[in-house]
Amino acid sequence: MAVKLRRHRQSHRFHEMRLLGKEHGRKGGDVIINVTAMVDMMMVLVIFLVMNFNASGEMLFVSKDLRMPQAENGDEVTRVPIVSLNCARSSSDSSQCVRSQLYFEGVVLVPDLQANSDDPNPRIAELEEKLVEQRQKFELIAKREFENPEEDPTTTVNVQADKSIEFALLKRVLMTCEQAGFGRIRLAVGDARKLDAAPAAE
Repeated sequence: MAVKLRRHRQSHRFHEMRLLGKEHGRKGGDVIINVTAMVDMMMVLVIFLVMNFNASGEMLFVSKDLRMPQAENGDEVTRVPIVSLNCARSSSDSSQCVRSQLYFEGVVLVPDLQANSDDPNPRIAELEEKLVEQRQKFELIAKREFENPEEDPTTTVNVQADKSIEFALLKRVLMTCEQAGFGRIRLAVGDARKLDAAPAAE
């Protein structure tokens, strides 16, 4: 009499597991990754790094031709809007200022700024517009209370002015900053202590 081995039958549960495994394998190749959130996160990180780098005072829009006044006492530069008054000097005489240029965040705003002593409204419209726009951006980003009011970017502005600039031009810039809501005005100067410590050129 021939002996036959009993064939093991697969249960319905095991059969369903195999089917699910096959379907899962087919779907694995069609997975779509949404990178929108990753891009947004990278943008936030980039902005954070740039803001921190600027806050260290290492990144300022200072023209190579800008000759700022020197001072021995002063505070560290913080990241706030930067207004610069540059002096375009004559090619024949470097001490002569032939044209005053107004910069905002390193970009030329007014290529030839005049004193306009007879103008009853000495404010600079282009600068006021940029300052108001910048303040609105800061108010949207920085919604927290600052521990030190002097570091509030919505009311503080750095002003860099060449030492050859007329005071009438500087006065127009200061009045415009005040009218735009930037009441805390910081005048940027060079560090005279570094000049004193540097060896004299032979």
